[in-house]
Amino acid sequence: MNSNIMRYRFGFAIYKNTSRPNLDEIKNWDKFETNGYYIHTHPEVNVQTVETSHGTAILIGEAFVCKGRKKLTHIIKVLLKEDNWEAFNCITGRFALFLITASQAKILHDPFGSRTVYYLQNGEVCVASHSALVASLFNEKVSEEARSFIKLPEYKARGTGYLPGDVTMYDNIKALVPNNFYDMNEKKTVRYWPRKPIKTVSTRYFLKQCDRYLFSFTQYYSPKYNLLLGLTGGVDTRALVAGIMGKGVKPRLITWTGKRLPEKEVPIVAKMKEHLGCPHVYLDPSEKMDSDTFTDIGKQASAATGYSRGFSRLTAHMGEVVQPNEAFVRGFGGEIIRGFYSRHKTSMSGDLIKDFVNLYKTKRIKEPGEEFINFVTESTKGFIERANYSNGMFNVDVSDLFYWEQRMGMWGANMLNEMDPAIYSLVGFNSRPLYESAFGLDEKERLGAEIMLKITARYDKKFSEIGVLS
Repeated sequence: MNSNIMRYRFGFAIYKNTSRPNLDEIKNWDKFETNGYYIHTHPEVNVQTVETSHGTAILIGEAFVCKGRKKLTHIIKVLLKEDNWEAFNCITGRFALFLITASQAKILHDPFGSRTVYYLQNGEVCVASHSALVASLFNEKVSEEARSFIKLPEYKARGTGYLPGDVTMYDNIKALVPNNFYDMNEKKTVRYWPRKPIKTVSTRYFLKQCDRYLFSFTQYYSPKYNLLLGLTGGVDTRALVAGIMGKGVKPRLITWTGKRLPEKEVPIVAKMKEHLGCPHVYLDPSEKMDSDTFTDIGKQASAATGYSRGFSRLTAHMGEVVQPNEAFVRGFGGEIIRGFYSRHKTSMSGDLIKDFVNLYKTKRIKEPGEEFINFVTESTKGFIERANYSNGMFNVDVSDLFYWEQRMGMWGANMLNEMDPAIYSLVGFNSRPLYESAFGLDEKERLGAEIMLKITARYDKKFSEIGVLS
């Protein structure tokens, strides 16, 4: 695969037809005009147009209905007419949806935010799938402050590399936060979820929601792709593997070794592999390979993350083992379901800025320096404003929301971007009805590994009983 195809793979860009951006990096992409906007799309990405008397909708990526019997096109047509967010709740996938009427132009994405959307905060109107793509179109330069931040020892000590808030490596480019849409006329974000209190539900009800979601997931994706899933000693991917196989799909499995596979998980993975009987490959991403393709994929992965993470050796290695027509399904979303921050008993004071800074800082950093704290604090203030946390969240635990919208919506979604140059990537648990029902569970049922093991046991009891570590 050549560099042009890997560049911002599966991406898009939208800007006003009066703008004059630099199109050098996407000159070979598909291009069309609608309602005063130019839209560029990567050659491999799906594009669907829905037109009504009320306006035009452009769906970029893949979407399907995960709850109810209404058709996708019907839900989109309703959205062009009115803000029917209950109907929109039932859509998932990996997509951006651009809605244009006589009075509005707005863009929104899937529940997880797995199809990242970045926008220019000031100046020209532009939204795109990758922050570096926005930057290349309108000549935005990498922020020296951000460049300095990711070199700090505190940043490296966190372990997982992602920026705080919704910021990028570019001062004037921000990421769209899940559960918000971007109003391209007003150049502001608007929150549309939650709209009402979360209802208490039973574990049985939750498992039925999960079953319905996994059915729709496999019904949509298995005819389109050969599915590749991770196999580890953890519970999130385990539940996903069990659920997909429980729906009659036999995926290929992969286990990352080296420092990514703890020694204690090695025998567990071996038992799981033997039990499942699926095609399986071990991949050690620690070594650097001497090939042009390896180097090119790693570099394209760096661009895909907006240069916030550097050369991706993992993505480059994945490019060596990917088979034709495969899609990589990650176990993301599982820790939204089981309350990552609450599970780790993270205390919340009620001061959102302070709390979110502490959550980002992690317990690994005992005495952060002034530069680190200042950057994280300012980024967090902007995030709270642009994510519209002042609107009231009913009874939703704000730590759950922050994990979903910041750690997953920013870092997790960007991990899909990072992997895309090698293989199209998807989120395993990506459903607002599923998240809502999880949030309605009693804490004793929800927090911890048990809820994911109950999903696993629903489809494969023996698999659920093979050593559990996280």
